[in-house]
Amino acid sequence: MSDKTLNISWVYPDLLNLHGDRGNVMALEKVAKLMGITPKVTRVDTFSERIDFENSDIILFNVGEVKTVAPIVENLKKYGNGIYDFANRNKVIVAVGSTGAILAKQLKRRDGSTVEGLGILDMNCVERNEIYGDDLYYTLDDKTEILAVQIHIVDFFLENENDALGKIVYGKGNNDSDSTEGAKKNNVYFTNALGPVFVKNPWFAQKIIAEAMKQKGVEIEAKDLSKEFETELKSAEYIKKFIKNKG
Repeated sequence: MSDKTLNISWVYPDLLNLHGDRGNVMALEKVAKLMGITPKVTRVDTFSERIDFENSDIILFNVGEVKTVAPIVENLKKYGNGIYDFANRNKVIVAVGSTGAILAKQLKRRDGSTVEGLGILDMNCVERNEIYGDDLYYTLDDKTEILAVQIHIVDFFLENENDALGKIVYGKGNNDSDSTEGAKKNNVYFTNALGPVFVKNPWFAQKIIAEAMKQKGVEIEAKDLSKEFETELKSAEYIKKFIKNKG
């Protein structure tokens, strides 16, 4: 009998909750249930609590302030190869917003100091002197459309544009110089998209969940959830019209 339980480790939920992104956890729970999966969320509230890499299916890092990057990286490195082994086993890691810097090779702060990241994703980051905010609209490789907002305080530079999570239709994405959005390596995902992203785009949550279950050896039958996502789909169409009118 297959284990249709989705184990989500919600890491540092109070520290990484800059834009109310606890909604990402709520969306993952709701979409999992619609897919016939039982979600189990485990909060890792403090640095003294351990992340259970062995029994996690998704590790979620929501968005936080830039100053949180250094202490989070330092704490994660105390696990030795824990998070690296998790990533190398094709398990799912999701990082949102500026928290993506913990997965990068290096973050350069505005004061000229640098923070060494985990280096799981081949990218480098630079803290911006000003904050940028606007709508964000991008497509995944399979043409899935993602609509969100972006409050951008870190520029991300991929070493290989093929590692991008998506391609920008509207908005800034990773930086001013290319049309990339986010990053993906195996099942490690980074996106600048806020909203929260899985609330506004439950079809994206569905993809993430299906992949997480696949990696634990559970094939989930594809379901058409468009009826359940009717409100979000209508919202997406209105947002696209609004963006088009902005030019």
